[in-house]
Amino acid sequence: IDGLSQIGILLLLLLTGMETDLKLVRKSGFASVAIALCGIAFPFACGFLLGEFGPASLFGTGGSRLVTSLFLGTALSISSIKIVAMVVREMNFMRRNLGQVIVATAIMEDTCGWVIIAITFGIASGEASGGSGGGLDWLDLAKSVGGVTLFLLFCFTAGRWLVFSIIRWVNDSFRSDFPVITAILVIMGVLAEMTHLLGVRTVLGAFMAGVLIGESPILTGHIQTQLRGMITAFFMPVFFGDRKSVV
Repeated sequence: IDGLSQIGILLLLLLTGMETDLKLVRKSGFASVAIALCGIAFPFACGFLLGEFGPASLFGTGGSRLVTSLFLGTALSISSIKIVAMVVREMNFMRRNLGQVIVATAIMEDTCGWVIIAITFGIASGEASGGSGGGLDWLDLAKSVGGVTLFLLFCFTAGRWLVFSIIRWVNDSFRSDFPVITAILVIMGVLAEMTHLLGVRTVLGAFMAGVLIGESPILTGHIQTQLRGMITAFFMPVFFGDRKSVV
């Protein structure tokens, strides 16, 4: 069930990316960045201060509270892009400026949150090994951030051309729409695996796959309808049912 729910996450983000209008995102870019920064900074500061100056009965005495403080700050500031995308889609806001701002903001907050989590894990590993100075490995952190940057550059340059070429070739080589859907799922899996290897959540790869696929000039509404039906009818209920059982 957990495996199916993870596939449901990727497919939900794929569908969200396919319905994302980059022109609207670019037009509301400043607003999205400003909202994301405020949405991260204030709750992160509250969580961090709670970890640093909270009661000893909750956080213990002695030793550094840095890891606990960073974790609390991240837990309060990070967004669940999966839930956000679901709510925006169900309210039919995906094609509106407000919906694009909400989704773009959630993606930026989610990405920043996992970068902070990577830093927290580095500090925690250093403390566990008895290292000094918090044990933050700046080289590994730089590799992770640099890898994500290169991934995004790849998506909007060579990746865009590859996705368009693959979908066009499959569409021209087969009469049925099903091979095109298969190609879309393969593209999603490859990009999700790329972000996984970079140490970032796979949802970023699935979302970017949806963005590139949604920009394809030959993608038909019939194919999108088939994907939407499969995702919303089967994988999405499994995902939310699994999350409910865990809670």
